[in-house]
Amino acid sequence: MGFLFLATCLVVAVRSYLRSGGADGGRGGAAIPSPPALPVIGNLHQLGHGRHHRALRELARRHGPLFQLRLGSVRALVVSSASMAEAVLRHQDHVFCGRPQQRTARGTLYGCRDVAFSPYGERWRRLRRVAVVHLLSARRVDSFRALREEEVASFVNRIRAASSGGGGVVNLTELIVGLTHAVVSRAVFGKKLGGVEPAKVRETIGELADLLETIAVSDMFPRLRWVDWATGLDARTKRTAAKLDEVLLE
Repeated sequence: MGFLFLATCLVVAVRSYLRSGGADGGRGGAAIPSPPALPVIGNLHQLGHGRHHRALRELARRHGPLFQLRLGSVRALVVSSASMAEAVLRHQDHVFCGRPQQRTARGTLYGCRDVAFSPYGERWRRLRRVAVVHLLSARRVDSFRALREEEVASFVNRIRAASSGGGGVVNLTELIVGLTHAVVSRAVFGKKLGGVEPAKVRETIGELADLLETIAVSDMFPRLRWVDWATGLDARTKRTAAKLDEVLLE
């Protein structure tokens, strides 16, 4: 199950939702509908094979724009209409602003202490303020304008040089990745990562993205943590974390 599925299906791990009293605020309103679930696996069998968005659409047609699923031992709330999404993401955002901290994210992103995965609270609010003021403000973004223009000019020159060598195919993917690598490394570290090859950075980021899209068995069934070890997921997570450390330390 991919990360896109989690973003679509898990508006929040409903633990915080149930703690808040549910959609009716704990006032005895109607229960949120839910498809019949099987023992142990819950509703996992109803999510289809690789086309989870279609399975969720069919479930929404039967159970309405707001319904619950049980994914192993995790309860999830599925929101599939604009009005419900507005209620969840705007009017009740303080309740639903958390996100699942899957095993692979904890293993590669320093215990989910970054601004993307950190749980909502005072620390997250401080991180957000730092990011908005020092990274994402209009003034800060504009301060990197000369840097971006320089790297884009270099990027265009590389395309020109590659295309003038006999009319061969130009690998734009490679060049665009190199451009992104140069801009980000100069903006974040103040220089290009000369000690780390762009290919290695790309490989590390690719492995990290793959891991963040991976749902560990223990995410759904906490008592089966040994399966993550047996399948090699734990070892893969540690290797990627070590590579990420190496890139950041350069």
